[in-house]
Amino acid sequence: SQNYKNLWNAERGYIQPRDMNGNWIDNFDPLNLEGFCESNSAIYSHFVPHDMPGLIKLNGGPKKYTKKLDNQFKTSERNGFCMTSDRVPNEVNQADYCNQPGTGMAHLFNHSGAPWLTQYWVRKVKDEYSDITPYGGYKGDEDQGQMGALGVLMAIGLFEVDGGASLKPNYEITSPVFDKITIHLNNDYYPGETFVIETENNSRENIYIQKAILNGKAWNRFRFSHEDFIKGGHLKIILGDKPNKKWGTK
Repeated sequence: SQNYKNLWNAERGYIQPRDMNGNWIDNFDPLNLEGFCESNSAIYSHFVPHDMPGLIKLNGGPKKYTKKLDNQFKTSERNGFCMTSDRVPNEVNQADYCNQPGTGMAHLFNHSGAPWLTQYWVRKVKDEYSDITPYGGYKGDEDQGQMGALGVLMAIGLFEVDGGASLKPNYEITSPVFDKITIHLNNDYYPGETFVIETENNSRENIYIQKAILNGKAWNRFRFSHEDFIKGGHLKIILGDKPNKKWGTK
């Protein structure tokens, strides 16, 4: 699981393929698809869901990582957060919500100490992909349910960067689109009945979390455990139009 560090080129600041002799491949371009499946190094270099602290350290720490990721989203926004269809090197191909490899990128700011940027970019991506047709909510291939599920998770304000694969899974919080969401838990598997997510001051402009209350107690972390979720409960999220840069940073 730590082998990704052997592909990290510190001089370039990206994951870079090696040849059969262990040397870096020639003519490397982080926007090129060579050595990667359906994406490029600029995007795959952020795909270390099992070791975000390690990846952030390789990038020079939280501030440098946040700046790099933020700049990639700003550049990609020009093309609707979607790689160009010709699949050749292009400056805008630095985030991609048209395909699977990059669909967790906006949530990575939570892990670098800037959850307000997760709130900002998740809502930007969600707005870009909104549609009133049965085929809306994603672009490109639906990929056997993943892209539709991503749209739902962004809308209800929950996500798991590691896909729930850790020994003790957590749900990461961002600002929901809806005023109230009720998740009905299947009692064949979970002891709780429902988990309710409710917002206050929700609007198109009020996308930033000011504070959160989990089961009646102030909650200042950007995530909570799956164990708490399956018991059933209530998460209240108070929103505003300015970032609260103190919430969710611990």
